[in-house]
Amino acid sequence: MLGTYALQKIYTCSKNSRIKTQQGVFRGLLGIFLSVCPAVAADGGGTPVRYDLAACIARVLEVSPAVRAAEADVRIAEAQLAQAQAARLLPKFDFTWMVGPSPEARGNALVGDTDLSSLSVFTRTEASLVQPIYTFGKLKAAQDAAKGGRSVRRAGLQKTRVDLELQVTEAYYLRLLTKELWRLAEEAQEEIRKARNNVEEGLEEDTGEYTYTDLARLDRFVYDVEENANKVGKGSALAASALRMLLDLSSTDSIALVEERLSPLQVEILPLEDYVRQAERRADLRQLRAGIEVRKALVQAARSSYFPQFFLGGQLKYSYAPNRDDITSPFARDDFNFFQGGVILGIRQDLSFAGTSARVRKARLEHQKLVYQGTLARKGAELEVEKIYRTLREAEANVVASNKAVKATRRWFISARDGFNAGLEEASELIDAVKQYGIIRAKHYHNIFEFNRTWAALQKATGHSIVE
Repeated sequence: MLGTYALQKIYTCSKNSRIKTQQGVFRGLLGIFLSVCPAVAADGGGTPVRYDLAACIARVLEVSPAVRAAEADVRIAEAQLAQAQAARLLPKFDFTWMVGPSPEARGNALVGDTDLSSLSVFTRTEASLVQPIYTFGKLKAAQDAAKGGRSVRRAGLQKTRVDLELQVTEAYYLRLLTKELWRLAEEAQEEIRKARNNVEEGLEEDTGEYTYTDLARLDRFVYDVEENANKVGKGSALAASALRMLLDLSSTDSIALVEERLSPLQVEILPLEDYVRQAERRADLRQLRAGIEVRKALVQAARSSYFPQFFLGGQLKYSYAPNRDDITSPFARDDFNFFQGGVILGIRQDLSFAGTSARVRKARLEHQKLVYQGTLARKGAELEVEKIYRTLREAEANVVASNKAVKATRRWFISARDGFNAGLEEASELIDAVKQYGIIRAKHYHNIFEFNRTWAALQKATGHSIVE
């Protein structure tokens, strides 16, 4: 009850750092959508579709362009791997067929005549191939690099998915939070209305229990209640629009949550060491490990240039023109009428060893740099997991403490309300109790929101799907 004043405190208090932190979370989430989401009705129109958190996540993973783009990256990497694998078998195999006019020619390799007025048609067929035999690891390194690239893209897809899961989870619980705050705002308006009616009735009956000062103080407080109710209404509409946007629903689509109230998740929190060990499962660390393997393969590919590349080559060419005599001399050739073919064994060697050495050194340094970055990333991930874990424990303790405070301030509020209605308390005492009761209830809901949101962040930081 009477929670609108709590919003005022959360949005304006600059002395209490904890409230400022909650304010930052709340404003930050709403601010993302402030410039793109219209202030529509909280639930849209028509028959609402009811979603629980799992359904919201499933929906966003189905419709998100970010997921589609990441899946396209995976398919590109798979195509690159197929290309690298194809390089092992006939990487160069060309076939050409052509047809054209052929002037008549009669004679032999020593003498002959050409008649340009007599034309026919010649055809030519050419085929050539190159088959690597032994490359000192160059082809294998190319395949290893392509496989690592595919692993990088797959980890990137998983990272995109868990990032979206966290965004949807935050929007989902933010929507529940704003609904709870809206209930507080409605209760606040109702209680103030009742208190004001009692004062007006007492003044009309001249019972002596109330004064016009009490009425003025209540009227002044009505403004605070209505102002903050307007803020809550705006926040509720924006939260609904945010969730609707993530789910790719139009502004006219109705959406309702299966959960009616914001409550803390019933989860078992393991010891910190368990979560730190699980940090290796994170998508970004898996992506980095795959990138290190790619760099390692590129080092091997650069080193292979020190050694010769053995290959088998083949060629077949055939051309025929019916209006020309065959030339049987091996020392003469007619481009319109001939047949030749053969197979060769070849060696190709890059002799720019200085350039090869520089490329190998560069590839090794890039690989070592990524190894160092991987070590730093793992330490950073462990620290992030610990930070989220301790924030979760703090939020858990805050939920317990604020729940106790809600019960205590409720007793205070009821006592002040009953005393005021009986003419035993002044309006200032009732207003103070109303404010504190609203503040502590709003804090309690913010603590629940923070607990649920942080739990989801911990799942992401340890490589788990939130829906699990």
